[in-house]
Amino acid sequence: MERILIIRYSALGDVVLATSLLAPLRDRFPRAQIEWVTSAACAPLVEGLPGISAVHRLGRGPEDGALALARRLRGRFDVAVDLQGKLKSALIARAAAPRRVTFARRTAAEALRALLGHDRPLVRAHATALYAEALRPLGVAAPGRTIVEPSGEARRRAGALLGGLPRPLVALAPGATWATKRWDPRRLAEVGDALHGDGCALVLCAGPGDAAASATLRAALRAPLAADLTPLDVGGLAAALGEVSLLVTNDTGPAHLAGAVGTPALVVFGPTSPIRWGPAPPGRAISLGLDCQPCSNHGGERCPLGHHRCLADLPAATVLAAARELLR
Repeated sequence: MERILIIRYSALGDVVLATSLLAPLRDRFPRAQIEWVTSAACAPLVEGLPGISAVHRLGRGPEDGALALARRLRGRFDVAVDLQGKLKSALIARAAAPRRVTFARRTAAEALRALLGHDRPLVRAHATALYAEALRPLGVAAPGRTIVEPSGEARRRAGALLGGLPRPLVALAPGATWATKRWDPRRLAEVGDALHGDGCALVLCAGPGDAAASATLRAALRAPLAADLTPLDVGGLAAALGEVSLLVTNDTGPAHLAGAVGTPALVVFGPTSPIRWGPAPPGRAISLGLDCQPCSNHGGERCPLGHHRCLADLPAATVLAAARELLR
């Protein structure tokens, strides 16, 4: 095996988790040339990783869309590893290599049930182990650790925001793509205020889509925010998370990004599974463990039962106690 193409272009956390396959692939095929297809937004996470020869950015235009990329990569690889499992990724994989292995989260019957609104949560293994299962035909048995190597420029941008701030730094991430995954930012503010009272400086970790949750957190916080990481791209965010002592977050991409740079993440879980999406050690998952949990693979806009007790009943004191343990 001389040329391998990995395809995973979204989302942030999934791309980070997919990096767990690099070391096992390198061990199995030490002389292989490994390249990666990902989105422009996620490319800084993959560029510069040990063992990656090239990164191909997938966009939506005529020059960088799936068709254009399929033409450009046609016949260049011995095997394509499709970890996205979508039509676009299949198009690129079929063009790129005669042999393909694909991560399939659902069987055909499960996919049909999901279309009808019955998407049963996948809870039998962690996402990294599920990715590794797709590589069994290549002789890969288990995942390695996730890894992200921020560039020197990313570290410079992070340093400009965090340099000179008192330590320890604790990052608070109030957002998540789906509403049911968001713990009340006012309770996150309670945790932040208590940690500030313990001597920690607080940092906001948020993306452009987290404006409402960030505003609620800011309004509820009595303690000052020492820095705001929102302006950073994912490379800069990775570098910044490498500088903090703890990230307190919902089940979202930055939790995996923190683990990949060696920072413990304390992750609040509601509708999704800690078994599948739990943070890398020494991070910790917090869940009430209700009978209705987990109810979803990725979260949604509304609780299926209408009460959202999985997060509504989670007190700040429980999260604060876990945060203090991790900081110790």
